[in-house]
Amino acid sequence: MENNFIIIKVGVTNCYLLKSRPCNVLIDTGYKGKAKIILDFLENNGISPNSIGLIILTHAHYDHIGNALEIKKITGAKILLHKDDMPLLNSGITDSQSTKPLNIWGKILLSKISSIDTSFNSLKPDIIIESEFDLSGYGINGRIIHTPGHSKGSISVILESGDAFVGDLAMNGMPLRMGAGEPIFGDDIKEIYQSWKKLVENKANTLYPSHGNPFNIKLLKRKLLKKGYLHPYSDY
Repeated sequence: MENNFIIIKVGVTNCYLLKSRPCNVLIDTGYKGKAKIILDFLENNGISPNSIGLIILTHAHYDHIGNALEIKKITGAKILLHKDDMPLLNSGITDSQSTKPLNIWGKILLSKISSIDTSFNSLKPDIIIESEFDLSGYGINGRIIHTPGHSKGSISVILESGDAFVGDLAMNGMPLRMGAGEPIFGDDIKEIYQSWKKLVENKANTLYPSHGNPFNIKLLKRKLLKKGYLHPYSDY
């Protein structure tokens, strides 16, 4: 099986289409009302909506889950979410109760987010995972691992190539960050660092965040070494 993927930009959110056989896999769907962006992208690239067999939600925040239900209805794809994000999903909204700022810039932006509509349509995932999930059944050489910290049920997709799609476990670039590093919102910063370490242990190489540009995991390794989460003489 040979993996390849493309980025679908939905505003400031990166969604990713993993192309394979017997079906394609979509990672995240952007914020609500923007399903047409994804569907037009598929049409313009000669990709049938029916070819999408799985929609992976890295976590249940409005800018990732917003178009999941509409795209599911059109494609017939199954929706996958981690069980620990079911409370966020069931709340139907992303607000100050479901995430908190992790730095000053996060506080500023969270105040702005509170003035916009962050609600989303309720849906029922077809697949609720509790730990690791093998994607070989969908033609993908890779797996899903639990990487909490940004939310309790945040997950990452790691391909055997070392490419890793990490949702909001890390961010890279404006308007959220100047460079690669911690998300500006989250649930538990210490858990974020533990999940970064988990990416290192699982041989992730190039990280593809939902916000910003891809970057090499070496940038996170340096931060982990500085904070004592990695031993300076480790093999990672």
